[in-house]
Amino acid sequence: MDPLTVADTYGQALYDAAKEDSKVKEIGEELKALTKLFEEQPDLKRLFLVPTLAAGEKKKAAKKVFDGRISKELLNFLYVLIDRSRVGAWDEIARKYARLVDAADGFSKGVLYTAVPVTKEQLVRFEEEAGKAVNKRVKLGNHIDKTILGGATLYVDGKLIDMSLKNRLEQLRQRMLG
Repeated sequence: MDPLTVADTYGQALYDAAKEDSKVKEIGEELKALTKLFEEQPDLKRLFLVPTLAAGEKKKAAKKVFDGRISKELLNFLYVLIDRSRVGAWDEIARKYARLVDAADGFSKGVLYTAVPVTKEQLVRFEEEAGKAVNKRVKLGNHIDKTILGGATLYVDGKLIDMSLKNRLEQLRQRMLG
């Protein structure tokens, strides 16, 4: 199973279980917190990836570290990932879960590429305009791409809106040549 399929399968399974238990937000927050902990303490995550350590030992360690700190549902989910050697896909699974939550809340995610960082207010305006373009509420992440020179390029729901200076210059060049 490729990593994307693993993330889709397990992210969907966790979301479905959380929804069934009416704990979508709670599990989502715990998932974010645990993902952040794994980023800050990479050795902890690596412990669950050691191939020579038996799954039972990994689960004992997980119980010792997380029991009482995270919901039993998320701890059991971690056990499943340990048993199936899927902890390596944790970050992708967490992203899939977050996308499912956003979709259920009526949001689409997108990326705003700019040459320089935008302010929070500018990002909100871009989200509003992008939302009008795709008829959905939109959450954007801002990524810096100095090659666009100025302006912005927006990618949301499979649509690309290129308002970059680089694109405008290329269009001008094409008109002048042809």
